Amino acid sequence: MADSSYGFLLLDKPSGISSHTAVRRAAKILGAPKAGHAGTLDPLASGLLLVGLGRASRLLEYLVGMDKSYRATIKLGVATKTLDREGEVVEEREPPPLDEAKIREALKKFTGKITQVPPVVSAIKSGG
Repeated sequence: MADSSYGFLLLDKPSGISSHTAVRRAAKILGAPKAGHAGTLDPLASGLLLVGLGRASRLLEYLVGMDKSYRATIKLGVATKTLDREGEVVEEREPPPLDEAKIREALKKFTGKITQVPPVVSAIKSGG
């Protein structure tokens, strides 16, 4: 009998769980002996994860560096201690009037390759 528990899966991760937990649950449901994912979403984020199941998980290393795109909903005028929606609000103010041209100009700073310092509270690996 052929092994059908390998291949790739686009998994729509809901907000509120880690990428690891979402992938582990999918692998269990599908009966895959091994699973991994290309990239990580913060627990608060929802979105698509590319999951490699079984033998296909070995190929993920070739896919991790590929281009990605993001879509976000933001709330202007609020700052929190953790730089996310769950942190304690430390500042609130009325945002300045905006038009499409100003928004497009601001978004240019977030297009292309970006080097960014992650916030103290984040999903980055620390020490391994």
